[in-house]
Amino acid sequence: MRRIRLAAVISAGLALTAGGMPMAAGAAGVASTAGTTTTATAATAVSAGTSPGAAATVRLITGDRVTVTTDSDGKRIAAVEPGSGRSGILFRTVEQDGDLTVMPSDAQDLVSAGRLDRQLFNVSALIKQKYDAAHTDTLPLIIGRPDGVPASAVRRLTTLTEDDAPARGLDSIDAQAVRISDDDLGRFWKQLAPTANTVSAARVAATPRIWLDGRVDAALDRSTAQINAPAVWKAGYDGRSVKVAVLDTGVDQTHPDLAGRISEAKDFSGSSGTGDVFGHGTHVASTVGGTGAASGGLRKGVAPGADLLIGKVLGDDGYGTESQVIDGMEWAASEGAKVVNMSLGSDEVSDGTDPMSLAVDELSSSSGALFVVAAGNSGEQGQETIGSPGAADAALTVGAVDRDDSLAAFSSRGPRHGDRAVKPDVTAPGVGIVAARAAGTTMGDPVDQYYVAASGTSMATPHVTGAAALLAQAHPTWSGQQLKDALISTAHTVEGEQVTEEGGGRVDVAAAALGPVTATGSVALGPYGTGGDDSAPRTATVRYTNTSDKEVTLALAAHLATSGGRDLATGALRLGSDTVRIAAGATVDVPLTVNPSLAGRGDYYGYVTAATSDGAVKVHTTASIVVHGPVHKLTVTTYDHTGKRVQALPTIWGPDGFVGYVSTEPAVAEVEEGTYQLDYSSLDTADDGQELRQVVLPEVKVTKDMAVTLDARKTTRVDIRTPRPAEQRGILNYQTYRQIDGHSLLQGTMYFDLAKRLYVSPTAAVTDGTFEFASRWQLVAPLIEAKVSGGDLALNPYYMPSSPLFDAGTTLTAVDAGTFDKPDFSGARGKLAIVRNEQGTNERELARQAAAAGVRGLVMTHFADIAWTRWSPDGERNAVPTVRIGKAVGAALLDRLKKHPATTVRFTGTAKSPYLYDVMQTSSQQIPRHVVYTVSERNSAVLRTTYADNGGAPWASEQRFAWRPYQDTAWLQYTRYVPTGFARTEYVSANDTTWQHLVHHTTTFDVDMPLAVGMKDRPRTYRAGQQPAERWQGAVVRPSIPKGTATPSVRTGDVLALRIPEFTDSTAGHWSRLLAGGGGGVGGFATAADAPGGDTAAAALYRDGVKVADADSAWTDFEVTPGAADYRLDLTTSRVDDEWAFGTRTDTSWGFRSATTATATPLSLLQLDYDVPVDAHNAVGAGRTHTIGLAVRAQDGQPAPRGVSLRVEVSYDGGRHWSGAAVKDRGHNAFRATVTRPSGHGDAYVTLRVTARDRLGNSVRQTAERAYLQRG
Repeated sequence: MRRIRLAAVISAGLALTAGGMPMAAGAAGVASTAGTTTTATAATAVSAGTSPGAAATVRLITGDRVTVTTDSDGKRIAAVEPGSGRSGILFRTVEQDGDLTVMPSDAQDLVSAGRLDRQLFNVSALIKQKYDAAHTDTLPLIIGRPDGVPASAVRRLTTLTEDDAPARGLDSIDAQAVRISDDDLGRFWKQLAPTANTVSAARVAATPRIWLDGRVDAALDRSTAQINAPAVWKAGYDGRSVKVAVLDTGVDQTHPDLAGRISEAKDFSGSSGTGDVFGHGTHVASTVGGTGAASGGLRKGVAPGADLLIGKVLGDDGYGTESQVIDGMEWAASEGAKVVNMSLGSDEVSDGTDPMSLAVDELSSSSGALFVVAAGNSGEQGQETIGSPGAADAALTVGAVDRDDSLAAFSSRGPRHGDRAVKPDVTAPGVGIVAARAAGTTMGDPVDQYYVAASGTSMATPHVTGAAALLAQAHPTWSGQQLKDALISTAHTVEGEQVTEEGGGRVDVAAAALGPVTATGSVALGPYGTGGDDSAPRTATVRYTNTSDKEVTLALAAHLATSGGRDLATGALRLGSDTVRIAAGATVDVPLTVNPSLAGRGDYYGYVTAATSDGAVKVHTTASIVVHGPVHKLTVTTYDHTGKRVQALPTIWGPDGFVGYVSTEPAVAEVEEGTYQLDYSSLDTADDGQELRQVVLPEVKVTKDMAVTLDARKTTRVDIRTPRPAEQRGILNYQTYRQIDGHSLLQGTMYFDLAKRLYVSPTAAVTDGTFEFASRWQLVAPLIEAKVSGGDLALNPYYMPSSPLFDAGTTLTAVDAGTFDKPDFSGARGKLAIVRNEQGTNERELARQAAAAGVRGLVMTHFADIAWTRWSPDGERNAVPTVRIGKAVGAALLDRLKKHPATTVRFTGTAKSPYLYDVMQTSSQQIPRHVVYTVSERNSAVLRTTYADNGGAPWASEQRFAWRPYQDTAWLQYTRYVPTGFARTEYVSANDTTWQHLVHHTTTFDVDMPLAVGMKDRPRTYRAGQQPAERWQGAVVRPSIPKGTATPSVRTGDVLALRIPEFTDSTAGHWSRLLAGGGGGVGGFATAADAPGGDTAAAALYRDGVKVADADSAWTDFEVTPGAADYRLDLTTSRVDDEWAFGTRTDTSWGFRSATTATATPLSLLQLDYDVPVDAHNAVGAGRTHTIGLAVRAQDGQPAPRGVSLRVEVSYDGGRHWSGAAVKDRGHNAFRATVTRPSGHGDAYVTLRVTARDRLGNSVRQTAERAYLQRG
């Protein structure tokens, strides 16, 4: 279901996001940071600043959970948590047109077969529509019943709906609207798709069609004259007795302009009743039929005599769902409405086959009503931005123009997605429209107590609805289609506007109601092919109607061209006649014949015009001719790696997006002649885990009916070779990128760390566009290996999560110790006990019993052949090392023990790998026959990375994410553990892959999500052979603005936008934020479940010595008094954590001068950088003296400070006593301070106080308690 849009562009009080959704202005102009508050005195808090990142979690219809984290630089990370029992499912990401789709492998076929709405997996759209966990715990769906689907199949699904939200029938489209709780989605999916990863014609035929019940949102004195309404009023028409339904946010019936004008009102939104607390519906209703009483009649609506019906389909927040809108549409039709106004719509582009569009078409046909629908406000996103229900064939879809009839920038443009037919149909005034203001509302620009100005296609639509009501009064026998034709054919076309942007032009109701002739409004001819039966000539009809009492003779002409100005070829379009004579009250049909074979490929738009010789009468028909290449049948056959034929629907992608299948047995798609990419993925079981296979054909040129085979037997292994022995550990993912003719597609596949190998099909080099295959690997020293004596039996063991580790080289004699329910350790003292059938066993208790019997190691055979589990260094340990092996290999080991009782097992491996290989393997333009990537300094940077010990935690957590140049979203990588006080050599793929590293000083709970706490570095690339040194959490940890930040602290006008992280360390670019109420230095992400609760921060701003504002961080905005002044910013941070011993409190004070600016200008905030010769435990050695380096710099975007002086003071007793350090100026704002320790022995913490000032008077004073440790 798409989100329903109020089609209004709110000029004040509300602001629009890029998707056209209104939000509170305080959260739109300057976005706010959760958890940051500001108290203002003389200064005003504009907002709390931009959060460094945000996370949102959605539940897919399959029950899987997807979390997307977006950083301040726009980089995204996607994390998937499979639903119960779904760990064997592959997940694929698709990035297209800025949206992220996550497709489970067992849903792909039903999507390709047209039974599942792809929007159900569009994570970006789900989040945008507030179908994430922060806003709802249910997923709304529309379940349709296509021909052949038994009613019982729908009933089984509707029984799972929420108890307080029973299924609602949508009779117009033969569907049910349901809400499924997050907890029941897994059961719902099992009912819908009980067999994973298989597809058959029978299965598809029995599967209901399911859409997302998307959210819908709401998208006059001079404007009525602009459409010539006064001339129609003068003729005696005001819409009297014409029923007009307004489906919107309700209405304020007490408004003077609407008092006594509402004959019936009904709520479908489930909100507070039919009243309008949002303001949109009242504005729209008064534009249709308000009396203008509050303005002495000046601001009356287009049809002030119309009989108004109000259907509240959007809630008090301006949003509703598609099913609520359909409920309202069915009610309006049943009440006999002649015209229905829908100033609303979805944000998602539609081809006219979505539920709301289908309902418009059905109800238009069955009731004769005319549905007048807003085109939407996505025009600034370009062409093909018409959403639902404006995409419906029967809808009269309305764009917006300004007072000069120029198309508004926000007005959504055509053509319609899919068949490329003309939409919108007409335009009307929609900029700065003044109409009724609902009491107590703040939408738009208030004019006075009774009126408000607003802009949007929402405002244009009721002008056309009112015009239709006037026309219906003048011609009471006309159908909705006739009203539509008349309004389109008599509209005023504007020179220079595209047909696909204005349709028939700006409505002229006087020409429609009082003119002598109307014509068919629009004809969509095509799409046609250029070969075969599809290219045969076809004929459409244009009807001319003479409503006058005199004969009219019209001269006919047609002109169509592409958007690039290429005229339709001569002879491709023939009119049945050049002139037409229409008797009084008569109609005449004129055939319009298209010969596609003469046209040439292209999308042609224009008008068939008809005019009298004197030009006094003019009408036109909007015409489109779409000619594409021939359509061919593409038959696809798929084989797995064993040669078995697989019933599957591989993805097919081409210039117009993904292609569906017309049949499943065999798998056949109908595609336009052109170039396509096909691919198929599989997950296969191996002895030591699982293997991934990807078959891709990046360049299939379809020129005729053809068959294509995707054969996994032809795949080759992706071979990653490392300098030292290493194993893949963590999530393995791979992706293909294809770009051709200006269109691009990125598809990624991920699987969990059970995946050991990846195979991919070799390809020929593509001849058109760009192609890349990439795979992401993370390899470390093997955690555990086991060698069985006397043979080559591979145990492939996995440590249990809480197991202690075997000492490397431990060799133990193995003995059979029985089963889990009856273990027998009597003969296992000092040996390795093998215990069978592990399912349901308390491993900790079993290990305790084994240890009590003197057992030195425990091997548990699994109930399945794959024994995977994930070891963690966190928490209480088992009493003895405990590992798990698969069922089959366990049986083989026990069989060997019977034959060879002296069999031993030798264990090697390490959890403290001294090296890491973060690899992004790429194959450009083709996949070679042998895919080999040898890690070396020739293709990698070699980092020497130190993970500092910050006071006791033995292990730290870290993740590194990767993005290719074309990629917006990186797959999650599991949290990796690394010892603290430890240095590691890390090979990271160089060149054009962007990397970002996150590190937390201790372990975290949720290892399946991006780190919510800890420090991060800026996204960066590396050069091959580069050998940078990195130190995480290295002293001195303090607030500062990091180098290379994407969020500098600036002044714009009279707003100080401060963006100062609370925590940075000794390596340039490392930083983290603190969230109010605890946050532990959140590394730019939104949740802090693992953060220490004792973190606090406080900021204060002074102007000319007077405090003007307080805040709980220096990541906030302040509006200050205009003009120049001296400012001081104070920031205090505190961290109370048993595992954090350094930088427990900091106090920083910046002094700077600032004046009003015209553009964003960096503030003169001096920054201090430290270079303390600490070891991996943040300690310097014993001795009377030691030297530290310091540097003073401006933030990025400002010249280096000049004339800098520096003072350094130290304390060894927490700040009670201070002594100065000898400072030497090394030039270029670099200094060296010699610290002298007072008499005393033993380890002691050093507290630093540093003061710096430049020639212009800018200053910084920073105190860091327990900055580092000095050994005694």
